[in-house]
Amino acid sequence: MANHCYNWANIEGSKEMLDLFEKRLEEATKEIKHLWWETYFQVLGIPLVDGVSYEVFGSRWFHPDWERQSETSGVLSGDSAWSPVSEFFRKLSDVYQLEIESTYEECGCDFGGWYNCTNGEVKKDVCTSYHAYRFQEEDTEFFYTLIEDIENDSAYESIDDLDSEFISLLSETQKQELIEAFNKQNV
Repeated sequence: MANHCYNWANIEGSKEMLDLFEKRLEEATKEIKHLWWETYFQVLGIPLVDGVSYEVFGSRWFHPDWERQSETSGVLSGDSAWSPVSEFFRKLSDVYQLEIESTYEECGCDFGGWYNCTNGEVKKDVCTSYHAYRFQEEDTEFFYTLIEDIENDSAYESIDDLDSEFISLLSETQKQELIEAFNKQNV
């Protein structure tokens, strides 16, 4: 069973708000290195309330890695449990008046996506299959790595093993290349 969803977020905001966020994140993760129910609230600086972690924050836990890029920007990344921490990002953007552009992926559960918000308002929320996500993120590099995997690995036995959402993104030439890779595999 898959467990880890990888999240990556580029965050921009005022120096004062990022300083406050950074301080609260450091305090919240001092004892244990990940966020969970109570420490999510600690990072947000809001009172603890009852609820279900997945509904309130998007995931049960989040193992954050914060890297300041400049006075007004940074990258927050890390694994979360089974699903992205999009709702946590939305709350962060609301509390700290931030612009957050994020991506997430979980190959075991077959999904990936894009989530962007500004000052608590969702601007983009798109989830797709893992292969479709990777293809849209890396295009040619992902496609040719997949071709190599097909030719050298038995993880994929036919084109039917690849999801239709991914296949629909390919050009006719790319579809033909996939078929040829499967034919080479079955020789």
